[in-house]
Amino acid sequence: MADLVPSFTFADLQNLRASQYVSAVGLVVLLWDHFLTLHDEIELIWRARLSFPKVLFLFNRYAVPTCLIVLTYVVCGQADKRGLHTDFLQSCQAWFGVGIVIGMVSIGTSNFLILLRLWVLWDRRTRLVVITLSLFLITQITAIVCTTYVVLSMMPFMIFEPYMHSCMLTQKVNFVVLWAPGVIVFEVMIFITTWWNALDKPLAQHTKMTKVMYRDGSIYFFVSGRLRLSNLILSIVSPLSLIFLGVFFIWSACNVTLSRLVINLRRAAIEAEEDNLQLADAQGSWPFSSRQGSCVSENYELQSQGPDTDICTSFSPSVTSITM
Repeated sequence: MADLVPSFTFADLQNLRASQYVSAVGLVVLLWDHFLTLHDEIELIWRARLSFPKVLFLFNRYAVPTCLIVLTYVVCGQADKRGLHTDFLQSCQAWFGVGIVIGMVSIGTSNFLILLRLWVLWDRRTRLVVITLSLFLITQITAIVCTTYVVLSMMPFMIFEPYMHSCMLTQKVNFVVLWAPGVIVFEVMIFITTWWNALDKPLAQHTKMTKVMYRDGSIYFFVSGRLRLSNLILSIVSPLSLIFLGVFFIWSACNVTLSRLVINLRRAAIEAEEDNLQLADAQGSWPFSSRQGSCVSENYELQSQGPDTDICTSFSPSVTSITM
């Protein structure tokens, strides 16, 4: 183990301390935003019926902060104040391995949640669904292979440094293969197809959802794309002491933008349904138009009660629900 003990210059110590502070800031931002949006989450998400997309959202909502709390603890100089170096060495290797896996899974589930909503705006056009789903599966399979390679490559060089009370690497690992295939490529594809769809006129029942998707979706892609690109660049050009500078902060920021996007989409779906129900009352066409309003909500995946699928389908043949 002697050859794995790092020696630090003053610049290295400054870089490591900067990485610790940035990681801690990212966690604080994530937890504070979680607190701010907790009421909306309870009202809009928890009251929705159980479904696969809902489970994916809640996984991102709670697994990511839990993992980041542990990882921030082991990199920010608070670990092992009692000298249990061997135990913490094993913890470093285990938690960083688990953290990378959970991180890539959270990115994959985030991309899939965005994809589900884009399919709604595209009225589930078969060609677009097949193309985007195929690319999603290819990038995720590639990401699984790359994640396995990175975890196995990283373990021999992960140590617990007792002076810094922190887990760290003694040698740079090729993180480029971790970020490039399943993250950058897929997000560029999604961004292009989203704005391609913006050139078409959405159906009237999609108008409110479209505005939210383009407003918050643009913020999501801008934030996550820029930050993950920064992660990619840092993994290439940064010295070893800055290798984790943006990783945890970027993970936190991407989780915040995803949560707000999904919550705002859910709110827009409820408002669209309420508008349709009010219009139905005003026109005296109840209860048929109320079915129409419920179909609108069903298309945005997070409703507490779903209408009769046959009635929805007969009213709007292009609609196939993906419920949450």
